[in-house]
Amino acid sequence: MSIVENTSIIPGKQYTVTIEKLTHGGAGLAHIDGLAVFVPGTIPGQKVEIAVTKKKDGFCESKVLKVLQKAKDEIQPRCSHFHDCGGCTWQNLPYDKQIDYKEEIVRETLEHLTPIDAEIRAQLPGRVLKIIPSPQVFHYRNKLELSFGFENMRTEQRNNRRIYFDENPSVGFHQPGQWATVLPVSECHLYDEQISSLLSDVRRFMEDTKLPVYNPKTHKGMLRTLLLRRGIQTGEHMIAFVVKAKKKELEPLFQHFMRFGGRSGLKSLLVIENMGQNDKPDNPKVHPLVGGTTISERLFDLTFEISPFSFFQTNTLAAEKLYQTVAEGADLSQRDTVLDAYCGMGTIGQYLARFCDKVVGIESHPTALEDALRSAGKNRIGNISFYKGRTEQVLKQQLKPGEKYNFSVVIVDPPRAGLHPQAREAVIAHTPEKIVYVSCNTATFVRDLAEFLKAGYELRTVQPVDMFPHTAHIETVSVLQKK
Repeated sequence: MSIVENTSIIPGKQYTVTIEKLTHGGAGLAHIDGLAVFVPGTIPGQKVEIAVTKKKDGFCESKVLKVLQKAKDEIQPRCSHFHDCGGCTWQNLPYDKQIDYKEEIVRETLEHLTPIDAEIRAQLPGRVLKIIPSPQVFHYRNKLELSFGFENMRTEQRNNRRIYFDENPSVGFHQPGQWATVLPVSECHLYDEQISSLLSDVRRFMEDTKLPVYNPKTHKGMLRTLLLRRGIQTGEHMIAFVVKAKKKELEPLFQHFMRFGGRSGLKSLLVIENMGQNDKPDNPKVHPLVGGTTISERLFDLTFEISPFSFFQTNTLAAEKLYQTVAEGADLSQRDTVLDAYCGMGTIGQYLARFCDKVVGIESHPTALEDALRSAGKNRIGNISFYKGRTEQVLKQQLKPGEKYNFSVVIVDPPRAGLHPQAREAVIAHTPEKIVYVSCNTATFVRDLAEFLKAGYELRTVQPVDMFPHTAHIETVSVLQKK
């Protein structure tokens, strides 16, 4: 890229570009004078007017001002909030196009981001298999989290004090970059079809009780978030209000929502205390108003008890496809001892237990571990055990190589940040014959992949699985074999 070409682009200036393709993270890609420009909220074929927001070494970031011409493949999105919400990035693309782009993004990410020898890197895209589509394209989510907040929030300075004026309390989603206010929503086509009537009930409840909505700037108010979970296979529902309030203040919620006892499938109505400033409570106090503190969901022939904050794959039916892919990649025998790292509720390990000798799970979240133990007992799985703690600590202190277990296969399913460097080193120290890496972020996977390749592993396959239709998120199952 020449200096002249780079200096010709001015942040803040408006340009007209045509979107060429989609990139990791979901943004569209265009070029101005040969310089790459990332344009969020666009799809290939659109002609758009943009404003450059940031100029960096080798690329620019921008925002859309106006769509001048639609793409050839563009369709009408189903949701009325599509252009404002930010939750669905590709609902204006036919589903077959969405998964084609996701498959190509995985190939390109492997080719361009893997920090290793260029000759080896060039071979990696050929390991990518055809993407497995989601069995359900709409209403697939089994969990949804909405925020209580205000549509508008303005401030004034008075006597060296900042005064906040909160306007139109509501429940909805935070738009990208707008953490202080919420966009009221009346529908969501990723979650259950009953969501519209439920949100109407919640808004009536807000009007009836006049309970104050939490302000994230002043940290005053009561209603914070609304957590919804449902069993796709069981039909059970959980409604949880996360509030800044003590149990004695919760009586209005109890009195008003007793009528939800008649709602179809309602298994659990909860109020959860969160007295801290973070949205995610560290030690939540959970008070059941109707039913217990969990709902059940089925995967294959297994039943899992899910508490409010436990991790469970968001797309139940696609999770079965994902776990079948893990089992095929692991190719287990009754001689294998399997490590299931970052195991959450132990769903992968409990499914794999039928194919091998032993499974050992590691999980740091105490509630998830309780759910794992409860579910393993309910499913009568006797060859699985769990360790509490961070993967890197447990592997270095309690499960040292060659002591308790010799892991022939290691399954890792880390968060978006990927493997902790020490966890990666500890996995390599166990010298498993096979590593099956489940990733929800291809960029951090390729960073970890480079280290496994250097340690003597070979990438056999990368299987994309679409767990999140209409979004840019991509799940992959990659099989690494020791040379």
